[in-house]
Amino acid sequence: MMNYIRAELYKVIHRKYTWITLGVTLLLETLLAAGWAYTNVNGNRVDFYTGAGTLLMMLNTGFYAGVIICDMVFASQYKHSTLKNEVSFGIPRSRIYLGKLAVEWIVSMLFMIVMLGYYLGLCYFALYRDPELDIVAIQMVGYCLATALPLWTGVLACTNAFYFLVKSDLGAALISLCVFEADAVINLVAMLLSGDPLGKGLETIYNYMPGVMLGRAPEIVEDWAFCGQAWIVGAIWLVGFSALGILGFRKKEIK
Repeated sequence: MMNYIRAELYKVIHRKYTWITLGVTLLLETLLAAGWAYTNVNGNRVDFYTGAGTLLMMLNTGFYAGVIICDMVFASQYKHSTLKNEVSFGIPRSRIYLGKLAVEWIVSMLFMIVMLGYYLGLCYFALYRDPELDIVAIQMVGYCLATALPLWTGVLACTNAFYFLVKSDLGAALISLCVFEADAVINLVAMLLSGDPLGKGLETIYNYMPGVMLGRAPEIVEDWAFCGQAWIVGAIWLVGFSALGILGFRKKEIK
């Protein structure tokens, strides 16, 4: 397994796609922080607390980043018939599946560390600071990241499953987007069936959808019971979609 993971990491590291994606993201972060610094020079007062707070409003982008990471690691293997070569070579399908999922998670974590560290560093050195508010901001970011990490991981497992089960990369991305963005539809149906047992059940499902939970995290900072619920939901998505993906991939005919 470790040899397979190292090989997949080597391929990802040597893809231009990886570095272009990272570079564009860091450039956009630089422009955002530079824009705030420029307004400060002209009489505004944007501080580190505000910069960190803006970050918390964009946590859901981690779900979409997972789609990009899966596309980056999977590298159109159905289209180029490279997945068929791996299977024909005798590599167990479960190792292929879990190896790619592990690499996607590692790359996601590395991207997160670099992007968040760079952004927060820019905000810290370029914007106004208040020692008390800075501590509050760091606590907020830490709590929200602790809540987001399992949810991001669960949705990453969902996306990975569809990349293995659907031959079209675009189709896999769209299906996974529909799954983790289904909370709006679930909420609408729950409201239409309000008072009905099915409606109550759908309302419960809605409240535990990853996007909904992550959207609530900045509002209930330091509620560690809620953070624990996020870890349970993330684990359910991780195990559930991984099991679905492995079973489907084992039965799938690779052409």
